Amino acid sequence: MSLAKRNNGCLECRMRRVCCDKAEPECFKCRKKGIKCSGQGIECRFSSHMIHKTSASLSQPATGAVRTNTQAHGPPLPSRATKRYRWRNMVSTQPDTRAPRPDEPESSSRRGSAILSVSPGPGSGSPLSRGVLDDGPLTPDAPSHAQLSLILDREKLDQNIMQLSSPRAAIEAVPPQARMLFDHFSNFIAAKMVVFDFAGNGYRQIILPLACQNETVGRAVSVIAAFHLAQKAPHMRMAAEIGQQAILSRLCRDSLRLEPKRFFNLSTWATILVLLVGDTITGSNNYVHLLELLSSLAQSSASVRSLSNTTRAFIVEQTRMFELFGCPLSSEKKGLKTLAKCPDYYLDFISSCPSLSLDPEQYSNGMIMKDAIRQACELYRNRVLQSTSRELSIESVERLRQTVLDLEPSVDGCHTLVWAFFVAAAESILPEHRDFFSSRLMSLFECTGFGSIPLALETLQLIWETQSSSSWTEIVTHQRPILIM
Repeated sequence: MSLAKRNNGCLECRMRRVCCDKAEPECFKCRKKGIKCSGQGIECRFSSHMIHKTSASLSQPATGAVRTNTQAHGPPLPSRATKRYRWRNMVSTQPDTRAPRPDEPESSSRRGSAILSVSPGPGSGSPLSRGVLDDGPLTPDAPSHAQLSLILDREKLDQNIMQLSSPRAAIEAVPPQARMLFDHFSNFIAAKMVVFDFAGNGYRQIILPLACQNETVGRAVSVIAAFHLAQKAPHMRMAAEIGQQAILSRLCRDSLRLEPKRFFNLSTWATILVLLVGDTITGSNNYVHLLELLSSLAQSSASVRSLSNTTRAFIVEQTRMFELFGCPLSSEKKGLKTLAKCPDYYLDFISSCPSLSLDPEQYSNGMIMKDAIRQACELYRNRVLQSTSRELSIESVERLRQTVLDLEPSVDGCHTLVWAFFVAAAESILPEHRDFFSSRLMSLFECTGFGSIPLALETLQLIWETQSSSSWTEIVTHQRPILIM
């Protein structure tokens, strides 16, 4: 990525190939045309392999304004560049009162090559410049310098992934609010949605780049980050709930209005996936319908040729993970249908980390997690089919306890066992078994902060109180539908 100070006018004038008077905050030509001027300042331009081939012709007018970085293939130079950034589109409670001009082109500042504009200027019209959570401004505590840093290092993204989701328009600076929420998603939520975090984590390498380009995906990422942060900053929850309802309404409308082939696209799938992640944070029961959409879209993805192998594998892996953990808790019938397949069919998400085969301890822990999930699947199946006795149930729960006994909750990747621990606790009859698995769930909540775990513990109390009269699978699927994972 190369940096350069503008010396030949704003981006909009250069894109239209007119002489710019370089006035600030808006030049005269942009004001006259009713275009939102990006102003003067510093520009960042990504390396040539990041630019979509269809926008190569549009990138020519801007190349003269950006000096070639002689260290484009060497280490980045953040200490020198970040001090000179002057972020525009700061969050403000003042509305934009400028009336749109009849001849104002739509999203004029977003056309052209892959340029990140960080110069001062008036508010932009992009989705991200509005703070992503459009339905109400959030006012969290002032983020730290680390939080304000842009968490996407596009120079390190897999080239195959970028061929899939390369920008068709100019990439604008992510405003502070969205940057803070994206940062929390990247550093915490994305790390907990995979078993072993690694550089190729699809929630960072696929979902976050889409969030920077697509309004709906960006708002979904911000919404679930706000939900998670709302545990310590309750004032964020209201805006998150409003934003979530807006996204769900749009998905419902599109699913009814569009044909299945037109409804499927990568951004729709990513939005549904992110909302499902949000249900594990909030404990909402939206997952029952979202999971059906996710499964349908994953099947449609097989016919989409534009998807890279990396993206297609991520779609299949995450869809199967949510099917394994979600379907048994939504319906006994769906649970039996899902578990009719060998559990290993769904467990690719555990072995997707490349370093798993290189680290003997990590590999061993991964095998223990797979074994525990297989045993939990058997516990569920036997309970629904009523093919187990009291003695056999106690023996099976004890075997699962022995399997995970030495796997402390603090061990890397142990958060994967939330579902298995819940199933074992729901099936438990002996007090020592109930205490063991419920304490493990509480420890994992301290690790993840996902709100479905406290709700799962409340559900366990209901199950244990009524265990003699009702099957715990009936209680979960009919009275307390929660996506526990």
